[in-house]
This record gives sequence, structure tokens and C-alpha cells, in this order.
Amino acid sequence: MHIKSDDKEHFLHITRRKYRKQYKRLKRLYGHDEYLVDPKAIMKKRQLFKYWRKKELLFSKVKDSPIYMTDELWYSVTPEILAVFLAKFLRACLPNANKILDVFCGGGGNAIQFAKLFSQVYGVDNAIEHLFCTFKNAQTYGVGDRIWLKYGPWERISARGRFAKLGIDCIFGSPPWGGPQYLKQDVYDLELALKPMGITELLKSFAKISDNIVLFLPRNSDLHQLSRATRSVMGADAKCRILKVSVHGYVKGIYCMWGQSLVDSSKQSDSQIEVGYVDSQDDNAEEKSEAEAIKRDPVNYEIDG
Repeated sequence: MHIKSDDKEHFLHITRRKYRKQYKRLKRLYGHDEYLVDPKAIMKKRQLFKYWRKKELLFSKVKDSPIYMTDELWYSVTPEILAVFLAKFLRACLPNANKILDVFCGGGGNAIQFAKLFSQVYGVDNAIEHLFCTFKNAQTYGVGDRIWLKYGPWERISARGRFAKLGIDCIFGSPPWGGPQYLKQDVYDLELALKPMGITELLKSFAKISDNIVLFLPRNSDLHQLSRATRSVMGADAKCRILKVSVHGYVKGIYCMWGQSLVDSSKQSDSQIEVGYVDSQDDNAEEKSEAEAIKRDPVNYEIDG
């Protein structure tokens, strides 16, 4: 299997000389159809088995459609039900928005759901394997034509002002938490443990792109650090809206939101939301249709590679 020209266009600047190693790797991934999940094959890696066992929570189509996952993605992909919730939440808060940027897009869990409701979704990741998985999974969900992917470390992309001229309506990020070990900490240090940069610098980099910002952070995050970062970056009167999201009574993390449209969008007083639960044993569960009229603007490639 080779990269189709139509597919190649969705990997921004990947054919440029400076990305030749990544492009070569991408062609190999396509050629060998790597990271394709066999839902009938039992996961042999002990540390990943508990994630594999609940694979339908990550991607509901995994049993009967091609889904691609690296080892890291098994424990870092956002559960589908949370991604669906956030996409609908952002659409409700930002009814006129078209362009979403997903930093640290991983396997595409969030980007796919964004693309169902927004006409242009950009994804960034520092692993070409993850971008490959994102795009292949997006094709499985029928939204590959609405997603464009950029390879590179976010700290470098941000420092060079990438995406600043695209008119991004909302920027989302689920930065690396350091693997499952984050739960061993009573309080998660957002300045030292968060990668690739602390919460203050990460928030600064996001604020250069859009006023509407959403971060998905560990449930045990240090909220005092979050408050200090908010005031440091956005001023003494700035507000951060925090939603604890749970699935079947288990808190998965917190959504932290900045921007008037997101902070003031609801009168809901509860800080914790039960998103819902998809039974991984229910083979008859059907994916709800997200078919909506989506305004298609010409894609702006004004990102200097």
C-alpha cells in the first residue's frame, strides 16, 4: 500500500527536504499497514492489556473497522465518549467556529470528533507514527477530508509562530502526562511534570493562536498552579472554567477552559459532569449520527514549514 496523492496533501509539508526521514518513515507505515489493530488477537503485552480490554471505549468502530494504535496510544487516546462530549460542547459554545487546532493529537480521538462538527481540523504531533494513526482512523470515521496534520514538536512550532495566521477559532491540547505513573502523585505538578513544557509556558503558546483554549489535564492537577498560570498569562481578572469529567462514576480528568465564549457559556454550577458510559460488552451499540451541514471554507495552507 502506497500513500495516495490525496492522502499526502493532509500531511502538511511532509515532502519537504527537512522532513525526508519522516516522509520515508510514513511511506513505510503505509507500505506495511503498520499498527493495525486486530480486535480478535489478545493483547500479549501485560502493561497494555487493561487498555486493550476496553478498546471499544477508545474507538467504538474497532471491532468491525480498521483502527490503528501504537503502544503509547493505548493509554493516551481520549475515550470516544469524552471526545464526543467535548466536540458537542465546543460546537454549542462556538456556533460560528470553523477551525479547530488539536495539539498533541495522538491517535486522533479528539480530532475525529472535532471533524464531525467543524469543517477544518488541524492536528500537531511530534511522532509521525501518531499522525499516521490519526489520519487512518479519521478515514475509518469518514472525516479524513477535514483533517490536516503537521509534524513537529509543539515548542518549536509555537516559537516560530505556526498557525498564528490561520484564524484558529479554538485550540485544544491533551499534553503528555507522563504515562500511567501520573496517578502515583497525590498532586500533579503542572509546571514540572507536564510535557513538553509547564502549564504557564504552554498556556502562553496557546494564547498566541486563539482566545478560546481548552486543555485536558490530570484529575489530580495542582489547581493553585492553574490559577497562577491563568493570572500570569491573561491578567488578574482572567477566569478559567474547570469541568471534572467522569465516565461511569470514574473521574477521567479535567477540562480547563479559557475564553469568554467558553467560560461564560453556561449557567451550570456543578463542577463535575457525568459524561455517560458505553458498555464495552454491548455489541449492538450504534454510533449516533453526527451528520450536520458543515460549511466548507477553502483550506488555508499558510503555515511556513
